[in-house]
Amino acid sequence: MTGRISTAHSSAKIFTPMRLSSLFILGLSEFVRGALLFFILPIYVRGVLGLSPSIVGYALAAHYAVDTALRGPAGWLTDKFGQRNVLLIALGLGWIGLWSVVRAQAAMPLIIGSALFGTGMATVWPVVISRVTSGLPQGSHATAMGSVFSAWLVGVGIGTVSMAWLLGNHVRAGFTVLLLVWVAAALIAMITMSRPKIRSREEKAGEGSSTANRLSIHTIVAEARDLRLLFPGMFVQTFALGLLLPVFVLYVRYQLGLSGQTYSYLLLLGGTATVLLQIPLGRMIDRLGYKAFLLSGFVLAACTILVLVHLHTLIHVALAVIVLGAAYALILPSWNSVIANSVSQRRRAVMWGIFMTVEGLGMALGPFLGGQLWTWLAPSAPFYLAAFILIFMSFFYGFAPLQRLFRQREVEEKVDLNKGRIG
Repeated sequence: MTGRISTAHSSAKIFTPMRLSSLFILGLSEFVRGALLFFILPIYVRGVLGLSPSIVGYALAAHYAVDTALRGPAGWLTDKFGQRNVLLIALGLGWIGLWSVVRAQAAMPLIIGSALFGTGMATVWPVVISRVTSGLPQGSHATAMGSVFSAWLVGVGIGTVSMAWLLGNHVRAGFTVLLLVWVAAALIAMITMSRPKIRSREEKAGEGSSTANRLSIHTIVAEARDLRLLFPGMFVQTFALGLLLPVFVLYVRYQLGLSGQTYSYLLLLGGTATVLLQIPLGRMIDRLGYKAFLLSGFVLAACTILVLVHLHTLIHVALAVIVLGAAYALILPSWNSVIANSVSQRRRAVMWGIFMTVEGLGMALGPFLGGQLWTWLAPSAPFYLAAFILIFMSFFYGFAPLQRLFRQREVEEKVDLNKGRIG
């Protein structure tokens, strides 16, 4: 097993207008989410409505619970009814949820609005990933997935930082901006996503039978079972990151004695390193294969986390954060290339929805355990556990027969192609 996926990607048109528009929709959507959840909502709940800060936690929990729970069903609906129809309906529901948050004067409408906003976000990801990776050769998936996650990081980062700079404490004006940006995303989807072709009654009947078969519960479960080697990595990656989410800010503030503003700059440094390196590293992964990049990313991230807890000067911490961002720039495109090369074209959206649900569970459970470890054991305990998990993943996927999944998918695609020719 060489870990090599393919090198025949030079002629593939990854950044076509269709795919770029999808990335733009994702970036705008995440701009709204980042600005709302991480800046505007906390200030609005406490400073304008005068509610308890715990309401922010409830609203975020409701949003991410709905987002995580609905990604699988959203992917299934996308595969069954088409990307354009499902996405426009979801964006409409998301806008209603956003408007409900704007108009809320009490806790319950705020929480319900946040949950409804999560319904819209749950659909954006499966649609965009399915659209960006659809029809690409195997040797292009790392670059394509790098662009997806770069759009996500840029969107949520600009949303959070720009609102903080532009609006200060005037959060009501921020709501107007977010509503307009969300409408812009919906308009782009309406314009750039083509309508389904009109088919004859016979074609619809044949297509309906085929769709029912490929999207049946039995077929989806069978494919998920075939891909069971990937599920530990999906869960554990986000779980390890989630361990550090609630404690890194505490570590920076109380162990290192740095300000909250400095913490924001550290996050910006790490995120910038990831964004800038993802696409060039994705191209290298497409050309040279995923394995060395994935394993080195796991090891580099683990070693950096272990070193981080022993650093006490700002410049050293900043360098460690940049290296950690670079490590995730190795992990994200290589890992998502593995997934994209293992998933059938016929059920791409629903499988990505299931995968992202598993990742969401890791991100949900990680912060809880991270906070408990900080309290029960020591401030360094979440860091050590996260590093151990990443080292374990490097060994596990160093020996896991992932190439078998790629060959299996290639056979399935050839069978589908032959069926299409016969039909």
